Amino acid sequence: MAVDDVTTPTGLKTHRYLRLSLVFIVFALLLSVLIQTIVVSWQPLALGWEPLPSISHYFYTPARSIFVGALFAASLALLALSGRDRATTLLDISAVFAPVIAIVPTGLANRQRIGGFECPDNFECVPVELLGAMRLGIAVYVVVVIVSVITMAVIRARTRAPNRSARAVSIIAVTTAVALAALAFAPALNESFPFNFWPVHSIHFVVTLLFFGVFAAVPILYAGGPLEPGETPPPPRQRSIYRWISGLLITDLVLLGVALLFRQAFGETPVVLFGEAVALILFGTFWWVQTFQRWNDANPPSIAARWA
Repeated sequence: MAVDDVTTPTGLKTHRYLRLSLVFIVFALLLSVLIQTIVVSWQPLALGWEPLPSISHYFYTPARSIFVGALFAASLALLALSGRDRATTLLDISAVFAPVIAIVPTGLANRQRIGGFECPDNFECVPVELLGAMRLGIAVYVVVVIVSVITMAVIRARTRAPNRSARAVSIIAVTTAVALAALAFAPALNESFPFNFWPVHSIHFVVTLLFFGVFAAVPILYAGGPLEPGETPPPPRQRSIYRWISGLLITDLVLLGVALLFRQAFGETPVVLFGEAVALILFGTFWWVQTFQRWNDANPPSIAARWA
């Protein structure tokens, strides 16, 4: 159904531009990593092309503002696209994890020096200069999550709009916030924070894997076709694109998980960086193609859910 832009409802316009903004957020994040890598590699004492081990390590460079801002902006965009179908529920869950990736940075390996930050010998750490900001961020995150969940529960109760998906996301959000607060502030648990998540060790590592896994599940779901009855079906060419993206994403995520688990074995080779970049590029491509496939859908999930 063609919809003239002049008469397009505000809700549909907002839905379109929120979807496009998510693509631009991914683009901005990857661009900041590329520019920072070029700047470092062109310095007089540089030894050549010098990418960092992962995108998360750019937190310790001038790209930090873009890295943190992109994750928070992505979280808000994903939550604003909230709906009732499986895909939007997954987006809500990924929105829960995105800010934690920005708040709790990846660790620096022993004697690894990035952007003036360094850790002592023989153990991985978050530099002591950043610990205060990290704990403050966690405290704010925990309070905001709990207040948001309570607020939305009250709204749903007053409007008599039960939503099982929203309840599931709320449970995951509160569980994440409580676990993070315990690991960060409980005296019996916080001695080696943020490397006290047994048995995986790094909290940042766990949350990053969860984020990428849930985030990437969306195109995998859509590879089989539309999820909603009123959704514009993809033509054969687009469906083929979705299937290719899904296959490549599954392969990339498996390799990324292996690379993260055994990252020390790869030494200076930025295997994790390439895996993360590929995952983001594949998701951005899927999101761009699907946005224009569904450009004229009158009732996308984030709008239809309000009236269901």
